[in-house]
Amino acid sequence: MLFLKKFFAFLSLALATICFALPQTGTFRDARDGHTYKTVVIGSRTWMAENIAYKVDNSACYDNKKENCAKYGRLYTFEAAQKACPSGWHLPDNDEWKRFRTVIEDSDGKEAAWVSLKSRDKWDGSDRYGFDVVPAGKATDEFVELGVSAHFWSSTSEDGDAYGWHLAPPGDFSMEFDYSGNMYSVRCLKDY
Repeated sequence: MLFLKKFFAFLSLALATICFALPQTGTFRDARDGHTYKTVVIGSRTWMAENIAYKVDNSACYDNKKENCAKYGRLYTFEAAQKACPSGWHLPDNDEWKRFRTVIEDSDGKEAAWVSLKSRDKWDGSDRYGFDVVPAGKATDEFVELGVSAHFWSSTSEDGDAYGWHLAPPGDFSMEFDYSGNMYSVRCLKDY
């Protein structure tokens, strides 16, 4: 009988650990075009767990190929990125991206965070948090880095240019001040 009590106590603890370790996921249907996006809670905030694919002026599919939009989402200039998120969601600012990065790095460490964010099936990551970062590349003067890196806009801007967040080799998730005409992916954050 004592063995069974210990076994069930261990089983309960193991199940509780698994439940807390699994990402809290859901979906959101964008009423503008009917597209359904995966969502995930990281920290206490709900993020879209896919790059948004809503078509606005000054956005494009990588290499202007529709199949790339289906796989990687659209790329947006900074101006277009500010219009991409649906009602009730917004383009995250630098402070929100910093809090996101802190949650991941505090849990996994800076070096492991890179692998924990990368998609399991579209990149060589573990996707531990369900954020499913895909190597969508970017567009500067031309489309570059497909399969190599991921770039996201922040809503924080200065003097007409803006900040981008980059997940790229050798494994850093960093913020840089970027030219607003570049085209990056967009991840939307649910409003409070």
